[in-house]
Amino acid sequence: MPASDDTESPTRLALLNRAVQRLKAAERDAPRRVAAWLLMEVIGEDQGQLYAHPGREVAPNEARQFNDMVQRCVAGEPLQHVLGYAVFRGLRLQVSPAVMVPRPETEEVVEAALEMIDDSEAPRVLDVGTGSGCIALTIKHERPEAAVQAWDVSADALAVARENATQLGLDIQFAEVDFLAEGGGDRLSDPVDLLVSNPPYIPDDEAESLPAVVRDYDPHVALFAGDDPMRFYRAIAGQASALCAPDAGVVLETHADYAEEAAAVLRNEGLDDVRLQKDLSGRLRILTARYRAG
Repeated sequence: MPASDDTESPTRLALLNRAVQRLKAAERDAPRRVAAWLLMEVIGEDQGQLYAHPGREVAPNEARQFNDMVQRCVAGEPLQHVLGYAVFRGLRLQVSPAVMVPRPETEEVVEAALEMIDDSEAPRVLDVGTGSGCIALTIKHERPEAAVQAWDVSADALAVARENATQLGLDIQFAEVDFLAEGGGDRLSDPVDLLVSNPPYIPDDEAESLPAVVRDYDPHVALFAGDDPMRFYRAIAGQASALCAPDAGVVLETHADYAEEAAAVLRNEGLDDVRLQKDLSGRLRILTARYRAG
């Protein structure tokens, strides 16, 4: 239950235990971890400091703030939306309802992308459908000499990505581009050494099977591919000759159920070294290839 008295100063342990009970009753994942994360955010201390002093009182205004945040999680809102940020490969990224919350499997996509440009001295990179900017920003952070461009069809998503770039001090060239429109790839001035994307790939008819925390809070434009989960893969592969320099790498996240089909799309468009990789859960989720000129 929320604090009933504006002057009440509950202990940290009491707040945590009540929050865990509420989150468990709502069948939320990892209730104690979520509760601890929220309380650490409110009191401005790390996990070690939090648990070193479980009996320390929490100021009434902080207790109210914490209980309000817990209630948002109980109602189903993603933890990252409640916090206002997500941590992705060590970077703190602002998130909002305009962008997908970055997922752990996308960190593996970044790892594959970095391997693709490992031998390039100053690689040119294009991230299609950048969302929060998590892929583009991580590549720029880990390869500062890279020239990174990031496109998205959503102006609201680009605003979040630009803010993340500003906060992190990373120089990314952003552009609002509808990649599926005719000539969508014409905005690129020079071919790139790496084309990377986590495109929308969920068929509309799978919407009801998704967890509510995904279906109700992630932007549908970033999730759903209509009735054709291959349309973005065809667009990307079809424009590879216009976007990619010789021997450029292509790295795409895929739907596990359509991974083989996506790989076939790339092969049919003439891309080489097409390979599928499993994520840490053992699902085929990472698709890599090379563009060979001619």
